[in-house]
Amino acid sequence: MNYETLECDGYERLPKVFIRQDLSTWEQELDTAPADSFRERKNGTRFAIRNVHLQLPRLRPLLEQGRLFTLASEALGGTAELVNATLFDKLPGANWFVPPHQDLFIPIAGSTDDPRWTNWSTKASVQYVEPPVDFQRELLAVRIHLDQCPERNGALEVVPGSHQDRLSEAAVALIEEESFELCPAGLGDVLLMRPLLVHRSRSAKLPQRRRVLHVVYSAAKLPEGLWWT
Repeated sequence: MNYETLECDGYERLPKVFIRQDLSTWEQELDTAPADSFRERKNGTRFAIRNVHLQLPRLRPLLEQGRLFTLASEALGGTAELVNATLFDKLPGANWFVPPHQDLFIPIAGSTDDPRWTNWSTKASVQYVEPPVDFQRELLAVRIHLDQCPERNGALEVVPGSHQDRLSEAAVALIEEESFELCPAGLGDVLLMRPLLVHRSRSAKLPQRRRVLHVVYSAAKLPEGLWWT
């Protein structure tokens, strides 16, 4: 594949990349996650595991080899390195509108004197940073759908072409409704997207589970003093 759509629009939909057996391998490992590894809303509703590759060590090899790794490397045009992985688990009781945004922060280890790496913070003992825009453009998110995700089940909506630059919150809020494009997905479908792509997710209207494994890769060289977690 030449991934022209990914480069032009900031995302590309790939149908039926993984079969049920592939997904079952990931599911078996994800199902071992302890309850306290989930992020929760104030009402106690669980909805996601941030940095799930750190919480489930046996998951990491599944993300750093095989077809998923090959796909990420091909799309990036170089050997991919795992940046982070998040499990989103949208249940009937954990179901809300996610407003339009860009994914700006990445988990990182180490430090750098480069002033372009900004807004350092620590969440759940993991360090995060906002890298410079040119580095952000080299990141790739691979979203693997573990369940059916039609329009009425909170499918992702994106703004084609919005991945070229970092936008202010005010600029994102002014994006017109007709600019968003829906990305429904079936079981085993993959959505490739640049993290700077403006995206959102509506509340699901179906009483169905919607699990997405969101894995970020990079083929860019990190500055001296930094390394992936």
